Amino acid sequence: MSNNSDEYDDVNYVSKSQLKREAHALTDLGSRLITLSIEQLQKFDLPDDLLEALKVAKNIKKHGALKRQKLYIGKLLRSIDAKPIEAQYEMLQSPHSEDVKHFHDVENWRDTIIEEPKKINDFLASYPMAQRQSLIKMQKDSVNSNPQISTRAKRKLFAYIKEFVFDQVEQDNQDDFL
Repeated sequence: MSNNSDEYDDVNYVSKSQLKREAHALTDLGSRLITLSIEQLQKFDLPDDLLEALKVAKNIKKHGALKRQKLYIGKLLRSIDAKPIEAQYEMLQSPHSEDVKHFHDVENWRDTIIEEPKKINDFLASYPMAQRQSLIKMQKDSVNSNPQISTRAKRKLFAYIKEFVFDQVEQDNQDDFL
């Protein structure tokens, strides 16, 4: 009886549910890897059988067959240490999240300038190469009562702000690289 309780007190005990969660997580990782291009997959340090299974999965059109292939990929991932692969996948996806953040910054600047024209000065302080007159004209057009003019001006203002925000990001990335 005490032998059985010692077995459950073991520090390395992993429940069956935990094993299933880990298996599902690896299958999900495999599904995410399928969405990558073959060129991107070749940059990963993948075993040959896993790389081949991912290539095959990219060509499968039938839902049931694709599901079985994903389960097979999950099985292959369980047989290796998948942490480095997952970390590499996250690093590959992180530039996308940075771009989304910068687009939100552009949207915030556009909305702020439209709602509060005096904030143009704040934008010019952050991006001195921008032209005050262009910003003022686009801001006035964006609050025009004509919806066509207003919509067009908002898009133009967004594109104008985006140019400066993304140029600044590129410049910062170059400074970090040097």
